[in-house]
Formats: sequence, structure tokens, C-alpha cells
Amino acid sequence: MDHAGTSLSELTVDQLAIAAGRPVGVLVPVGATPEGATIELDVADEGPRDGEVVLLVAGLGMQRTDWAPELMVALRGAGYRTITVDNRDCGRSTVLPGMIEDLPVGEDGWPQPAYPLAAMARDLVAVLAQLEVDRAHVIGISMGGMIAQHLASAHPELVASLTSLMSTTGATSVGQTHAEVRWVLGTPAPTEFAPYLDHAVSTATAVGSPGLVDAERVRATATVAFARGLHPQGTTRQLLSIRADGDRTRALAEITAPTLVVHGDADPLIDVSGGRATASAIPDATLVVVEGLGHDLALLDPIATAILDHLAAHPV
Repeated sequence: MDHAGTSLSELTVDQLAIAAGRPVGVLVPVGATPEGATIELDVADEGPRDGEVVLLVAGLGMQRTDWAPELMVALRGAGYRTITVDNRDCGRSTVLPGMIEDLPVGEDGWPQPAYPLAAMARDLVAVLAQLEVDRAHVIGISMGGMIAQHLASAHPELVASLTSLMSTTGATSVGQTHAEVRWVLGTPAPTEFAPYLDHAVSTATAVGSPGLVDAERVRATATVAFARGLHPQGTTRQLLSIRADGDRTRALAEITAPTLVVHGDADPLIDVSGGRATASAIPDATLVVVEGLGHDLALLDPIATAILDHLAAHPV
């Protein structure tokens, strides 16, 4: 991004978002904490009002502004109305109070999750209701794929089609993180600007498509994320929810939505076995394995083509 000599501190969050081609969102109330505080999600609703709705569900610590602009343009160019969301504990959505060390510890010695992934799926049900959307295509990436699985399993009436990108079933025998990149999940992002950008590039390089990570692009996206707000405790709470969710294989067998599963064969964060298992568990799912793809959307053309073909084949 070229800010014409303007420093980061002189730019508002909305100016940064617009400079990066990202829309300004609105806060949508979706529920309440156990203490009674309102939970609001930051939501961007774009595209033709009469278009079929595509709900995109973000991954661990991923802000709605992180989605590849080319994918968003392709979806809207095909006539779809897109809804992107900051999950709870991320971006400009409600961040829960408290510290990880304040959570009760289970028998396994791990902190207990502050909320289940199913609650994050219910947040999205509330978003669709608030926007008066009766049925949508649902695309989930990484943790977002897990949340989307919950949504499709619990609310089949809402899901016209499901796309699970680089996700897994929760079974411990598949989709495990490769040893050499486990540090990514255990290293909190720095809270200072320059170190945060460096961390974003290091992380993207570690888990992304080999030889295809665009450091300048990563820094531009991370600049917007930094300005919108970093919440390390929130990301850890999301991670604890993933860990506690368990094996969803039986629930996946109940999904009736037409399903596309996309995974890269070079994904070290969620091994491709997770994608294969997801496709095996969901009746009649279509599996697309992209050669050379890591845990990112660097090879977007085959992914976008597969998604657009899938949506077109299963209209709302």
C-alpha cells in the first residue's frame, strides 16, 4: 500500500481498510456472554442485493479483511452477495474479558475453553438472521472450515452448499500439524507494529505454499489487521476451542449440503490427510487436492474455479 508518506498512526482503521480495498463493516449483535455482556460481530455485506449469499468463515485469528481480494472479486463478479465476518475474539468483534490463566484447568492439565466452536457457529446463524438471509453458500477456511461443519450439521436448512478449505475432522489421526511448524501455534504475535509484520511474514513463509509466499502482500494485509486490533488472548481462546472440539467425523456423516473439500498437498499446518478424511466423512463430498498448495490461497486460480463451479452447480 502506498500511503503517500502518511504514517500508520495518522491513518484511521477505515482509511487503512479502504486503502487495501477492504470494506468497512458494521457491528451485528449475535448473543451474550455468560455474564450478560452483548457479543457483536463485525460484518461486511457486499455485492448485489439480489445475489445468492456466500458466507465466508474465517480461520484462527484471521480477520475478515484477510480474505484474498481476488476471491472476493471473483465471487461478486459472478453475481454473488458476500458476507465476511470477524469471529468473536478477533478483529473488531467483541473480545471476551479475562486472561487464559484465569480459565479453569481440566483433568488433562489444559485450560478449559471459554466457548465451544459450536457457539461460534451459532454466532453466524444469528448474523444470517439479522441480515434476513434464509439460506447461503458457506465457505470456511481452516478453523472456519470446522465452524462451517458445525453450521452445516446443526442447521442444514441454512446451508445451500458447503466448501471446506484446508480444514479437518478433528480426529487426532489426521490433519495434524507438522513438527517443524508447531511453533506457529505456540508463538503469540508481537504487539508492536514492525515486529508484528515480521512475524506475519515468518509465519506465512513457514506454513504457506513453498516458494509462492508474497512477503509484500503479507505485510499489506497484516498492516490492516494490526490497525483493526490484535487480540492474542482471543486467538488463544479460539485455539483452545479447536483443541476441545474433538472428533466431528460422526457429525460430518449427517451433513446433507453438497460439499466441496479443497486442500493443498503441501500444507504443513493441517496435513492434507485432514482434507481427505473430511471428504470421506461427508456423504458425496467432492475432494480437490491442489499440488504445491500450503496453508494459504497462493494458488488461487484452481481454488476459485472449483468454488465457482460448485456454487453454480448447487443454487440456493
